[in-house]
Amino acid sequence: MPVSCTTEMTLGTLCVSVDATKQTSVRTLQQQYGDGYLARRPDGVNTLMETWSVTTVYNDIDVMQDLEQEIIALGANSFAWTAPYETEEKRWILEPYSWEWSFNDNLARISFTLKRFYR
Repeated sequence: MPVSCTTEMTLGTLCVSVDATKQTSVRTLQQQYGDGYLARRPDGVNTLMETWSVTTVYNDIDVMQDLEQEIIALGANSFAWTAPYETEEKRWILEPYSWEWSFNDNLARISFTLKRFYR
């Protein structure tokens, strides 16, 4: 990382820095019985939970302000994005719906958390 960075940045062409992290888990239900037996099974249809903690690369403040406006306009909706080193485009939401700015001279970057969204 970063992968395929361009000067213009949108949520669909998100360019993340090398400190981005991915967390994957499987949603399960389990029942513990009195005799020590533990029953465990997948919970629902789409049980794979993916979360990315991302920080964009530093870019011009104007570009980051445009990205922030796109995030605000997105609201509670999802967007399509292909994560680094993956080939499948997936749907994502900001979860929680918040972000943080960092500045370095005349450059800025934005950090937020993305959660996989199933339709």
